[in-house]
Amino acid sequence: MNNHTDSGDMIRIVIAFMAIIMFLYYQIRSSERPVIKKNLKRYLPLRNLESVYKPYLEQYFSFYNSLDDEKKLIFEKRVQKFIDIKEFIPRGIKEVTPEMKAAIAGTAIQLTFGYPGVYFSHFWKILVYPNSYYSSITHRYHMGEVDIRGMIVLSWKGFRDGFANPADGRNLGYHEMAHALRLANIIDNDDYNFSDSEIMDEFDAEAKKEAQKLRNAPADASIFKGYFLPDRFEFFSVAVECFFEKPEELRSYNPRLYYLMTRILKIDPAFIKHPEKEPNIA
Repeated sequence: MNNHTDSGDMIRIVIAFMAIIMFLYYQIRSSERPVIKKNLKRYLPLRNLESVYKPYLEQYFSFYNSLDDEKKLIFEKRVQKFIDIKEFIPRGIKEVTPEMKAAIAGTAIQLTFGYPGVYFSHFWKILVYPNSYYSSITHRYHMGEVDIRGMIVLSWKGFRDGFANPADGRNLGYHEMAHALRLANIIDNDDYNFSDSEIMDEFDAEAKKEAQKLRNAPADASIFKGYFLPDRFEFFSVAVECFFEKPEELRSYNPRLYYLMTRILKIDPAFIKHPEKEPNIA
């Protein structure tokens, strides 16, 4: 009799424990409190993308549209996690809409698609302005910036304009997320030191050659004509813009630079668009 009673008690304890776990899971998942988003939601398993966001992935991202069904599902779940763990803060607008969240998150996930565990954990606040904004730090007007204190700041107009022509090599979203990616790799946080430092050093050496070319050659001698390239960090962000928006042209212009980009980001957008070609990833 005691054995049956003990067994029944154990079952009830297990059921009660599981009920508590499920209750806590749904409480955390549904919470919009910043402290929960920053510290707890990142530990939750991936979940399916909410239907309100999917049309905007299809609208903005040819990269996503080029993926097979299995990789699309991974992309969607990672977009949902990015949305879940970030605090989106409206500045001068009524709200950060589902379109804004999906487009911003999709941009981040496209850059980190080769790094399944990287979500820019240090940069957990996303500030969205309607247009250019005045920075109290630089005392200038900006369309976007990455603040080392943990914020990514974007102009929605500038962000949308970047996707208006998907082949011109100019994209504010890719540019700022590239800054976040590089900073996330060197800041002591959950995403620290995920990329190959030797490959990045090789990339920086190639960047110096391009900067020299821009200084000493006619403007049309470089694919980066018209860009502002004061340092290797800015060059990396500009290279990311070209890498995703005109990959074939970049690969033809500088195969070595393109190869290094595929090694840094662990994806090859030219191969995704044209799978009959050989990928550059070693």
